[in-house]
Order: sequence, then C-alpha cells, then structure tokens
Amino acid sequence: MSTPPESAARYRTAVPLIVLSGAMAYSLKHGPQPLIPSMAATFSLTPAEGSLVVAAEMIGMSAVLLAIILWSDFLDRKRTTGLGLLASALLAVFIGETGNFPLIVLCRFFQGVLLGTFPALMVSYIREEFPAAQTGPLIGLYISSTAGGGMLGRMGTTLLTDHAGWQAAFLALGAVGIAVALLYLWRLPSASPRPAHPRRGSLKTLLPLLENRRLLLLSAIGFVLMGTFATIYTYITFVLLNPPYALTKTALAPIFLMQIFGSLGSFFTGRALARQSHGRLMFLGLGLMMGGALITLASPIAAKFIGLAVFISGLFTAHTTATSWIGRLDDVHDTAPAVSLYMLCYYIGGSVLAVLGGFAYAEVGWPAVIALIAAATLVAFVAALRLCRYPSAAGTAS
Repeated sequence: MSTPPESAARYRTAVPLIVLSGAMAYSLKHGPQPLIPSMAATFSLTPAEGSLVVAAEMIGMSAVLLAIILWSDFLDRKRTTGLGLLASALLAVFIGETGNFPLIVLCRFFQGVLLGTFPALMVSYIREEFPAAQTGPLIGLYISSTAGGGMLGRMGTTLLTDHAGWQAAFLALGAVGIAVALLYLWRLPSASPRPAHPRRGSLKTLLPLLENRRLLLLSAIGFVLMGTFATIYTYITFVLLNPPYALTKTALAPIFLMQIFGSLGSFFTGRALARQSHGRLMFLGLGLMMGGALITLASPIAAKFIGLAVFISGLFTAHTTATSWIGRLDDVHDTAPAVSLYMLCYYIGGSVLAVLGGFAYAEVGWPAVIALIAAATLVAFVAALRLCRYPSAAGTAS
C-alpha cells in the first residue's frame, strides 16, 4: 500500500531530487558508451571487446537486481540508492586515473552493481511515498529523467573526449556524480518504515515471480528493450565515426541529443496511461522502434538521426508502459521484487544483444545490426500479443 507524502513541502523537495538523481545515475551508466571507439583505439581492441565496457556494467546491474528480488524489504530506499550513487561516482574518478583495461571492465561491473539499486528501489520509493494518482505521472517523469541523464552523459563525454581525452570524461562524470549524491543523501525525505515480510530473503520470494506468466512476458519485453537500445547506440557511433561519414567526436555529439525524444516519450506516456490502455501504448512503442531502426538503413546521415530519434521515442514509450504495467498486475503484491525481475531481464538483454551486435557489425556491418534489432523487436511484439490475451491484466489492449 502506497503511503501518501507527509506534506506538500515533502513532495516539492522529493520530486526534483528524484529527477536529478535519476539523471545522474544514468549519466554514469550510459556516459561511457560513446567512449568505446576511443578506448578501443587506446587499448587496440575489437568492437566486441570494447563493448565489454557496456556489457560488464549491465552484468553488474543484473547481479544486484537478483539480490534486490530476495532482500528488497530490508533495503532502505534512500540510503541504498544514495550510497550506491556516491560509490559509483568515486569509481568513475578511479577509472579516469587508471590505464588498465581489464581493471576498467572490473570497475564498470561494480558500477553496475551500485547503480543497479536505482531502477527497482526508486520505483518502489515512488509507489510507497506518493498517492496512487501521482505514481503513474511521477514514474514517467523519473524515467524521462533517466533518458535525459543518458543523453547528457553521452553528449558530455563525447565532447570532453574530443578535446581532453576519455580519461577526462570519466573524471568529470565522477566529480559531478559525487556532488549530486551528497545533495541527494542530505535532502531527500527518508522513506517510510516498512514491516519486513516474513518470506523475504529466500528463494520463496523468487518462485512466485517465476510462476507469474504476465510478469515473465513483460520481462521478456524488457530483455528486448534494453538489448536493442544498447546495440543501436553502441554501434551507430562506429558507423558515423568511420567512412563515408567520418564525423569528428564533436560533430557526433548531437546524436546523443536524440535521447530527448526518449524523455518526451516517457513523460507523455506517463500522462497517457490515465487515458489509454497499456496494451495500445506498448504496441505504439514497439512499432516506433521497428520503424525507427529500419529508417537508419538509409544512406543519408539525416536518416540515421531521424531513425534513431523515432526508435528512442518508441523504446521509452514501451519501457514506461511496461514499468507501470507491473504495478497494475492484480497478482503482484510487492512492486520492488517484480520490477527487479523485469529490470534483471532488461539488463541481461543489454549485455547479450550488445555483444551479439558487436559480432554482427564486425562480420557484416550495420545492416546485420538492424536485422538483429528487428528480429528481437518482433519477439517483443509476440510477447505483447500474448500478454494482452490475459483478461485480468490491468490495462489490456481492449
């Protein structure tokens, strides 16, 4: 049961900090992604080897999300996320000072572990601390902030790398992250106390989730969403940095502004959930993803930008819808473990498809990457169709 905020002042204090921390967490998470070509050049890596910078962080996120499924009731929402953000920022500073690629990959794994506290626990904080009527729009706003943070992180590190090197980009991410984490820990209202569930902290928590077919279908969609997102954003940078486009990193930076369409998609989807079914919005999001990916196959550079913008708006429409849908399932009684399972599949998808995309790009090129993305999106369509056949699911397509 969600707990209403103590006062309007509490609400006004919490919302900006939720937005700011979400943006910073995802800047730390996604900011290193456009650095892969530069790091690959520094350490003489193939694209698939360079993608370990992304894959290791997602594997770390996956590991901690499994722990959150089992122990969510014992985790203080504010303290766990705030300290995780602070420690991740400190690791970014350390990465900027080291010149050892295996050590960088290890640090990115631990950054994933630390940042993995955010997705499920922040959604739980919102659902537990705010009235039910406010949770849908606020979840949309939070996810919008994560898209904006990813955009600013990618764009900022791209510009810094072009002028000062990838190490400086990590140092800057870490410095800003430390400041945001300290402000968050100082000012965010503490979460309301919750009685611990007697079954938490064991596999008995996990088994009911694995028996919930609707949740598993949503988790399969999540696998596709992050997997295709990581794949298209990682390898389109290689396409645009190489001939015939041969963009400089500064000229490439505007591609990360495309994530503003993700922020807009999340924001408007959060508001639309009060009027439209979850099913319709899910199909809209997946359709935009498929169309956007196919547009990037066209040769003009404008098509690459337009296609990416369409793809990202669709992806965040689908992601916001799926996250809200989990909380509306009538057989899910605890949001944190359920969202953690969804996010676990979400980041496993990012790890698996990003690496597969590297092999596809190295062997065939960009058309093979888009073929992989299109096939995965079709799987998500099938999962969404099956999900909408359950008449008791909140927000079906009817």
